[in-house]
Amino acid sequence: MTRTLIFVSHTGEVSGAELVMIQVMTLARDRGSTVILACPNGPLRERVTGICEVVELPVLGLRGEGGVRRILGIATVAKNWRIAGRVIAARALAENAKVIVNSLFALPAIRLGRVRGGATWLIHDTLSNTKQNIVVRIARPSIRRAVAVSGPTAIPVRALGIPTSVARLGVAVPAEAAKIQSPAGRIVGIIGSITPWKGHTVLLDALARTPDVHLEIGGVPFPGDEPYAEALQQRSNEPDLLGRVKFLGYVDSLSTLRNWDLAISASTSPEASPLVVLEAMSVGIAVIGTDHGGTSELLAGGAGSLVPVDDPTRLAAEITRLLGDDNARSAFARAGREKVVDRYDIQKNLPALLEELVHD
Repeated sequence: MTRTLIFVSHTGEVSGAELVMIQVMTLARDRGSTVILACPNGPLRERVTGICEVVELPVLGLRGEGGVRRILGIATVAKNWRIAGRVIAARALAENAKVIVNSLFALPAIRLGRVRGGATWLIHDTLSNTKQNIVVRIARPSIRRAVAVSGPTAIPVRALGIPTSVARLGVAVPAEAAKIQSPAGRIVGIIGSITPWKGHTVLLDALARTPDVHLEIGGVPFPGDEPYAEALQQRSNEPDLLGRVKFLGYVDSLSTLRNWDLAISASTSPEASPLVVLEAMSVGIAVIGTDHGGTSELLAGGAGSLVPVDDPTRLAAEITRLLGDDNARSAFARAGREKVVDRYDIQKNLPALLEELVHD
């Protein structure tokens, strides 16, 4: 029997969480479900053309403003949660649909809109600050169950009394691994949204401690994070970094990763299961990641190198060590690729994720 699924996103932008949602929606459609996406206007709408119907919502997340603007922004978001909730509730009732919320900041809309039966939450955020916990507590009565994409991400949600299962993400495994350059070309890189918690400033400070190493930064800023992106540009033009940092903008991850000696995940807030780390592992590129959240799970057991959070000195030391040790770099690359083949193959994990989301 076919069913209707309504996916809810707090943003119209596209990052890792939205890419996962698109994969799940596409598989659900291919398996006969009617799929609807409810989200604010933005690039995400274009990415789902031909996959599903889109229902427009107001913006449901805070941007990068501070001071009085932030206070006004909170009031606006609260109002928008109610508006969005009513839209979702009406459509879910009319379609007898199951509601799946893809982002933390959309959750309160389900409660404030009194969506019948509540919603299933696909967790892409490892709860680590007061703001996140407040949002979940507001929404708690409307969350029927949750599905986390990594073990560490499930722990704080279970602690709030929400029934939570784990269904890990997956990526396609390329037929051929990247060739490990020996000696290294001394190019490292980071891919992801240009936003403060991704740790670009930590990585730039580490680069300043590693002469002759070049850094490539892939990604674009979220709306509201443009001042942060400008600050990164200014920092890269200082004498200790001048000529060694290249901003690539939006890139194709797999083809870009193959040009690097090391991929870096420097996030200062714990990620749930960063896709670019999995992609680097699948390609056979050694990864250095900060030791928290889903990154710790992905790189555990020798699948990559883990360094302390927000520690440019330790990060610089590990970059220097691995660029000077082809054997160590190759060992991480091989182990990472083997781990993806064994545990994170999208052909197995994506259907399992969909089944976990839709079962009652």
